[in-house]
Amino acid sequence: MFEIIIDTGGTFTDGVLIDEKQRIGVAKSETDPADPAKSILGCIERLAEERNLSLQELLRDTTTVTIGTTLPTNCILEEKGAKCCLIHTKGFRDIYELGRTIPKADIYNLKVQAPRVLIPRHLRFGVEERIQYDGQVVTPLNEKDVMEAVRKAKKNHVEVPVICFLHSYINPAHEERAAEMIKTEFPDAVVSSRILRRWIEYDRLSTASFAAYVKPLLTRFVQTLQRRLNEANFKGTLLFSTGLGDVTTAELSLENPGSVIGSGLATGALMGRFLAQLCGFENVITYDMGGTSLDIGVLQGQVIATTTESIIGDQKNAIESMDIISIGAGGGSIAWTDRLGVLRVGPASAGADPGPACYGKGGQLPTVTDADVALGYIPTDYFLGGTIRLDQSLAEKAINEKIAKPSGMDTIEAAYSIASLEEAVMGERVFLSVVEKGYDPREFVLVVGGGAGPVHAIAMAKRLGMKKVYIPKHSAVFSAFGGVVADYGYVLNRFLYRRDDEADVEQVKALYDSMEKEAVAIFGRQGIREKDMAVVRGAEMRYFGQLRDIDVTLPETRAGKPFTKGTLKELVASFHQRHQALYGWADPALPATMALLKLRAIGRRRPFKLAKRPLSSKNPSAALKRKRRVYFKELGGFVETPCYDGDRLRHGNVIASPAIIEEKKTTVVVPPGAKVTVDAYENYVVTFSTKPMKPQPKKKSGKRSK
Repeated sequence: MFEIIIDTGGTFTDGVLIDEKQRIGVAKSETDPADPAKSILGCIERLAEERNLSLQELLRDTTTVTIGTTLPTNCILEEKGAKCCLIHTKGFRDIYELGRTIPKADIYNLKVQAPRVLIPRHLRFGVEERIQYDGQVVTPLNEKDVMEAVRKAKKNHVEVPVICFLHSYINPAHEERAAEMIKTEFPDAVVSSRILRRWIEYDRLSTASFAAYVKPLLTRFVQTLQRRLNEANFKGTLLFSTGLGDVTTAELSLENPGSVIGSGLATGALMGRFLAQLCGFENVITYDMGGTSLDIGVLQGQVIATTTESIIGDQKNAIESMDIISIGAGGGSIAWTDRLGVLRVGPASAGADPGPACYGKGGQLPTVTDADVALGYIPTDYFLGGTIRLDQSLAEKAINEKIAKPSGMDTIEAAYSIASLEEAVMGERVFLSVVEKGYDPREFVLVVGGGAGPVHAIAMAKRLGMKKVYIPKHSAVFSAFGGVVADYGYVLNRFLYRRDDEADVEQVKALYDSMEKEAVAIFGRQGIREKDMAVVRGAEMRYFGQLRDIDVTLPETRAGKPFTKGTLKELVASFHQRHQALYGWADPALPATMALLKLRAIGRRRPFKLAKRPLSSKNPSAALKRKRRVYFKELGGFVETPCYDGDRLRHGNVIASPAIIEEKKTTVVVPPGAKVTVDAYENYVVTFSTKPMKPQPKKKSGKRSK
């Protein structure tokens, strides 16, 4: 039996196949943005070919297909979602505008444009009702107002209404009643308290709006994919990754579409943690560079940071997700010059169609991949294992016409400038991502993913003074591979807002019990029994008088374990310890406020292990494939560089620099000053020489000007 994990990116769709003996197969195919389901089936077909099976034969014996997708995020950023309206408490029409939406990067700019909202004012309909902060009904729901809102919604051709009333996080009765009343006309209406049980109105509204905005598109995608899989003989379970790195059924993902936002990014961080635990790395930075973007995760102490402050476009997604930074820096990032003639790279990408100029599909703009081809980093005859042949002359032509000539450079100088600037931009973002959290990047191991990652990661890490880089053999499908180690999961919240010295243990216990009961029901729908569940209890807490909460969690425990007075004391003690670790001080004598109780339910899947390989010799000559000219500025230009076949490298082999490792799905560029050792899992451990490099005489010409 097989398990398939797919990650659909902006440029490529990546696939991983795991069999009963945990043997690994990987595949990449170009993404069709107009039909992502087609791209997924195409990728699965390539996985089948690797096993000499037909698509139908593979899917017949597949138990689960797990999907990580950027579709909801792209839908929001490209403003291609559904037409929505808001049914709100009368008098609170402007929650969007009053929310915390001032961009942090430009907080003092008085001329900054107002943030764009998903639901304009003329599509916000007030309803007379009021529930106060403690859940008591002050004003009953006016059902005539609800039906009037429905009439207006239909008149304006609304697809999905969002129902968001004040204080529904503590008492959702009015929201539920309104949803019941309108379900005949709008069966897909989004109820804010079902999406997020948080006490900040703007957070709940903005998050529910995202869910409504992407729901029709995601529904069509899921239905199309499920139908095509079924037609291809698939009888297993279709799963989706979530933004927190869990997996959930397609049915549950459609009930809360917001949970799927950021799913591909989260699984990359999971793979980073898995490798950190496997190799004993205490601190790692995940660096996943694909065709369109670079995703950065910081794991201090092997812990993946989470956030409820994700910004997509101009609004906030407050569903808890992994804290991953994404920037527009990938292999397809387009090089251009601004009005002052200064070279820029990205954030716009050539995508898969037309793609970089070297693809020969009509692309006219130079990209990072074109620069890599011109410099000899990427082999033109072995891109994706030779399935796509690249045209070096087209790459050089685009660079020459758009960058070199206008800037007064020769073609190779311009290509190097593009690649070097991309590395500088990525290095700056990696550096800031770490130091903003109070850490030193030199104390971290860079774990590399993505098809373009191994091309630039070593040079970038060298710039930052990092000591070690770890490149998995299957780094090209890094995020998809992360789905292999993902478990079933679901996060639930309950509002409390009580000081620890005033908290009633029975009230706290009742809230945790209600969340656990709900989690058992949710997991039951996915075929997971209570005895196979684990739970992690936690809270968002602050010292009384503070404005910001911090996340506190207790150790994982079995479902059904009683919550006692001792458990409450342990939770409060954990808060003081966490505050001390974050801010350097704590005072157990001060009262702590428990703003929000949290419970994360976990359903374990089959554990995954990488097989160790026997130790071979240090000499990698058996894997030497050829030599070709590659540009290294430190060595004066193009030099004959040994190229190794990644499939023939063995545990213990040591590769001196400069060198190229040609994998089927990616290329590892080993610049001068670096050394690569193949570890027991046949992954690549990169270290750096402390000896100063001897400069070589500058060669007269390495130009290929057009």
